Amino acid sequence: MTARRHLLSALIASTLMIAPAFASEKDEREGGILGTGIVGTITRLGSIIVNDQRITFPPDLPVKNALAPLIASQLVPGDTVAVIADLSGLNWTAQSIRRILPIIGPVTDIITSQSGRTLSIMGTQVLAGPTLASTVNEGDWVAISGLWQDELVIATRVEVVPPRKSATIIGSNLSVGASNLLQIGSTLITGIVPTHIRPGDVVRVTGVPEAGSIRATLLEAGIFDGKVGLVQAEGYLSPPSSTGLYTLLGTGMIAYTDQPDMIDKTAKALVCGYDDKLGGTSTSAADPELLSKLNCQ
Repeated sequence: MTARRHLLSALIASTLMIAPAFASEKDEREGGILGTGIVGTITRLGSIIVNDQRITFPPDLPVKNALAPLIASQLVPGDTVAVIADLSGLNWTAQSIRRILPIIGPVTDIITSQSGRTLSIMGTQVLAGPTLASTVNEGDWVAISGLWQDELVIATRVEVVPPRKSATIIGSNLSVGASNLLQIGSTLITGIVPTHIRPGDVVRVTGVPEAGSIRATLLEAGIFDGKVGLVQAEGYLSPPSSTGLYTLLGTGMIAYTDQPDMIDKTAKALVCGYDDKLGGTSTSAADPELLSKLNCQ
């Protein structure tokens, strides 16, 4: 385990104020067996490698995808995914895969610099490296793979797509704008008022793109296509709220801190959690073999 991961685990353990979960990884809950979740960016093929974990799958395994129908063998490096997997020998076998596209919509502004290009989509900025968005023009519709960092998306893949009737945005429910509306990144969510979404939950919004906002026609929660217990995820920590709540953005896992200045929101982290709780003692209920395989200890 890296020094960075040791430091982060110690910090979360010292600030966590949520009681640990007590269900076993193999327990049944609400009629289903909990799977293991892996959230991150595909870095290599040969099956797929996510967070240095090799995940195998039947080549025709359907992938949940906000764009056209997709099968697992069509995934490529740079795609961000949420996988439910079972440990089989030395590797994982995927039971379900969801492709995570934090934002799909029309580009309304582009700023070019030496470090790359910044795309504005429904008011949210997307930071793309020099080669990722070199062919994108204002007015293009794009599908962004990547990770949230505060109110920005750090792109790992930019795909130009045909114009669509609906845009989407997927992110953590943490803030409301000046008009007291739900806000993901810098995009205001109008049209539907969520009633069963908790702070820190991941919200998947489909709707009509507007200037600085999306007029929602559908709100859904969560990133996994099923029940999970132990989760390993890469991402960036959010700034703590006034109550001390923070999350690994885009994962739905939360914790609380009374030391907000100790939360580093600038460094990408690889963190484990259990039952929607982030780090600390939350993983004590998980199978030790799974914890070891995911380097959660």
